[in-house]
Amino acid sequence: MKNKKIFPYLAIVISVFVLDQVSKILVEENFRLGESITIINGFLNFTYAQNQGVAFSFGDSFSSVLRLVLFKILPLFVCAFVAKLFWDALRVKNKLQMVSYSLILGGALGNILDRIRLDYVVDFIAVYSRGIDLGFTQLPSWHFAIFNIADSAISIAIALLVLDYLISLKNRKNATSL
Repeated sequence: MKNKKIFPYLAIVISVFVLDQVSKILVEENFRLGESITIINGFLNFTYAQNQGVAFSFGDSFSSVLRLVLFKILPLFVCAFVAKLFWDALRVKNKLQMVSYSLILGGALGNILDRIRLDYVVDFIAVYSRGIDLGFTQLPSWHFAIFNIADSAISIAIALLVLDYLISLKNRKNATSL
């Protein structure tokens, strides 16, 4: 049956969505807003944050109507578009694209549910460095934006899509040089 080929990819969508939502619920139930615990000293904390914007809190100061359109309604259309891309990739049997679109859908649905349910996205993964002394030089301190599992899945998917594009360029170049 041809439809069985979709099950592993649906499992990715569901797994990302469930893992994202369970982790966010655990953070909401066990942390106060702004509370932080160290996971790996000098590198990783779990810090409860509420993000009313999108990546890097962009748009958190937008009006409620603009946030409704941009962060709740538009993402549903984007999910429909990604689902269409997924079906196209399934048709041509591009497994890397199917995995990528599955990760995007699972992550996007997790963040959309947060926006609908809470009017913000729960973020909690804080990656940073206090600076590292290499003996001959000091690497600077840095702090990346706080994010969540859905964001991670989407970021990994984008990296995989770039990889897929680079592979397709190489394959086209090899095909034309024959």
